[in-house]
Amino acid sequence: MKMIALLFFLAITLYFVWRANLSSGKIKLVSVGKGLIGVFLGVIVLGFFLKLLVAVIPGFTNDAAGDLMEEIGASFIVVWGMGFLIVAISVIFGRIMDFHKHYNFENYKKFSPVTSKLAPGFLIFAKCLVSLGAVLMLYGIWLTN
Repeated sequence: MKMIALLFFLAITLYFVWRANLSSGKIKLVSVGKGLIGVFLGVIVLGFFLKLLVAVIPGFTNDAAGDLMEEIGASFIVVWGMGFLIVAISVIFGRIMDFHKHYNFENYKKFSPVTSKLAPGFLIFAKCLVSLGAVLMLYGIWLTN
C-alpha cells in the first residue's frame, strides 16, 4: 500500500515539475503561493476526515490515522515544494537577465545569445535535479520508519 502511495505522489510531483508553465514569473509565483494555502487547507480537511474514519471504523486507531496524516501531509508539501523550486529557479534566472538587460546592457549583448542557447538545457538539468530530490524525499516519507 505504501508503495502505491509513493508512486501516486511521485507521479503527481513529476507531473507538476515537468509540466510547469514558466511564461510569466510573477503570476506563477502568486499561483504557487495560493497552492500552499490550498495544501494547508487540504491537510486540515484530511485531519477531520481521518478523525471521522477513526470514529466509524473500529480497527482504525488514532495512531494509524496520525501516521497516515503525517505521511500524506508531508507528501503534499513535497509536491508543492518541488513545483515552487522550479518556478523560483525560473524567476530568479529571469530577473538576473532583466537586471543585466537594464543595467549592464553592453555586456548583456555579448552573453545574451549564449544564455538563450544554454537556458533550456539548464532548465532541463534543474528539473532533473528537482525530480531526483522528490524521489528521495517521497521515499523517505513513505518507505522508511
